[in-house]
Amino acid sequence: MACDKDHSQTDFTIKDLPINQGGFGRHKCPACAYEKGVENGTRRILNFNLEEYISSLPESQEGNRRHRGPVEAYTLGFFHGFNGANNHLVIKDKLRMASQMRDFGLYMVAKGAVNATFSEQGIPYAHAMGVVHVAHGFEILIKSKIVEEHPLLIFSKIPQESNTEDDEIKVNDLLEYGQTIMYSELPHRLWAATGYKIADLKMYNEFGKIRNQIIHFSVPEISLSDLTLKYTFQVVEKAVNEWWDTTILEYASDYDEAYCESVFEQLARLNIPINYRLSEDGHKFEKLQKE
Repeated sequence: MACDKDHSQTDFTIKDLPINQGGFGRHKCPACAYEKGVENGTRRILNFNLEEYISSLPESQEGNRRHRGPVEAYTLGFFHGFNGANNHLVIKDKLRMASQMRDFGLYMVAKGAVNATFSEQGIPYAHAMGVVHVAHGFEILIKSKIVEEHPLLIFSKIPQESNTEDDEIKVNDLLEYGQTIMYSELPHRLWAATGYKIADLKMYNEFGKIRNQIIHFSVPEISLSDLTLKYTFQVVEKAVNEWWDTTILEYASDYDEAYCESVFEQLARLNIPINYRLSEDGHKFEKLQKE
C-alpha cells in the first residue's frame, strides 16, 4: 500500500536524511515516521515499539522521501517534538555546557597528539595514552557539538518526570538517571543533529576499537604514534576546523612550546596536509587560504 498523506511540509524537513534501503524500514514512508516521532516526543512517550510501527507503515518513494531511512526520520522527529517549549533548566544552560565540554575535549585531544608526536623514551606508554586521550577527547567534542543543538540529544536514556523536581530537568537529573549514547553511535547522532558527517567513518570506528583494546585488555604491537597522528589530523582536526574555526595546534602548543616544529615534521613524513601553519613570528597559527 502506498502512502497517500499530504507530507509537503515534512518532506522538506527529511530531505537530507541519509539513504537507507535495508532492514525492516526498506521503502517505508519516512515522512509518516518523522511525524510519529514528533508526536511521541511532544507527549514524552519513551516506551515505543519502533520496529513494529515502522513495519506497519505504508510504502513511499515519492520525491524527497526516496530511500530515506524511516528510523532516522523517527529519531529526528522525536527530538524535534521533545525539544518543544525548550524550557528545561538544562536546555537554558546548554551554551555554557557546550563551551566547557569543547575546551576540555580540545585540550584532551591536544594532550594525546603531543604524546603521539614525541618518543616514548623516558615516558612509558605515552603513545598508548595518546590513543586514549584523542579518542576520548573527540568523543567529548562530538557531544559538545550536539549539545549546542540540544543537550538531551547526547542521551540514549533520559530522566522520567517522576525523577525530577518541579518538572524541570537539571544537570544532576541527567547525571543520576540519564545515559549517554555510545562512541559507535555518536556519528549518526551527530549527523542527525547537525548534518555533519565524520570525515573517515571507518578510521573513526577502528580507532575506537583500538582505544577499547588498550583500556580493557592490552596495548597492541603496532605504530600507535602514526595511527594517532593520522586520526587526529585527518579526522578530528577537520571537524574542529569546520565547527569552531580553530586548530588542535593552538591547544597542543600550550603543553610544549617545541611541539609545532616537531609535529609539522611528522605530518610531512606521513603526507598529511592541514589547514593551518605557524606564522612567521612563531607566535600564532594562520589559516591557509584556499586556492
